[in-house]
Amino acid sequence: MTPFRQLTYVVAVADHGSIQAAAEQIPISQPAISAAIQKVEQEYGLKLFLRERPHKLVVSPVGRRFIAQARRFLESAEEFDNAARNLGKSLSGTIQLGCFLPTAAFIIPLILKELRDRNLDISLQVHEADLDELNTMLAQGTIDLALTYNMAPNASIEFETLIEEPPYVLLSKHDPLAQQPSVSLSQLAERDMVSLNLPITQQFFLSFFSQSHLRPKIRHQTKSYELVRSLVGAGEGYAILIMRPVTERAYDGSKLAYVPLKDDVPTPQYGLAFTNRSVPTKLVETFAALCRETLHSRRSAQKYYVQPAQDTAG
Repeated sequence: MTPFRQLTYVVAVADHGSIQAAAEQIPISQPAISAAIQKVEQEYGLKLFLRERPHKLVVSPVGRRFIAQARRFLESAEEFDNAARNLGKSLSGTIQLGCFLPTAAFIIPLILKELRDRNLDISLQVHEADLDELNTMLAQGTIDLALTYNMAPNASIEFETLIEEPPYVLLSKHDPLAQQPSVSLSQLAERDMVSLNLPITQQFFLSFFSQSHLRPKIRHQTKSYELVRSLVGAGEGYAILIMRPVTERAYDGSKLAYVPLKDDVPTPQYGLAFTNRSVPTKLVETFAALCRETLHSRRSAQKYYVQPAQDTAG
């Protein structure tokens, strides 16, 4: 394939009528332009120019058609170059956003509302996934950034905390423990558990018990956040979760209770995850700033969390 620069020289000679005039305008040496013309003519087996006077060249009939096509190619290449250079500066475009699956229904509508309210021309292509999948997508460059938890990230991923809120116990409203101001792990260990069985997530919740030298009785495991709620509402056990809907009913209308944990357990960190191998574009930086203001500064997701139990000792 003929190099872009050689075609540029050929078109310049056609525009200015001589190698000397083209060399003055580009600027480039006359021997370099002569070599470029010779290279292109040899490449395509065409005679592009006819010598009319010692320093005057005219485009041959076949050369006119070749130059016309070359000109269209160069114009398209220039448009591509300008568009590519503006990718890093544009505030308009599509963000490939990863989001931890159980949190997407809470977080994504908040972010979309902010985009609308600010009239930002940013579209989201949302990739819902578990923590392992999000880490892989970030490392492979499939997504620009992710809204997720800081649990066992890949070494190539940088995390920025936006929300720190404790987990809670989900109970049926008819469960006697639902009437308590808080529930201890020792009380839960005696009961059936409905476990959210997602990679890393399940291990995180089960580690609460192992750190207290307890072993939970897992009755059901599911990857569905809503099935967890439905099973708890049906009296099949309790669950430990982090975010909660504003409603206190399961799908079938059964009432649920959100009760703080009494024990001192690790506080999950939710926020932005980036790969440290890429430089964020202006578009990504603008979107990340919106997420920071929405979730951290304004705490717009606060209604989806259960506040820890107040220590009434003493």
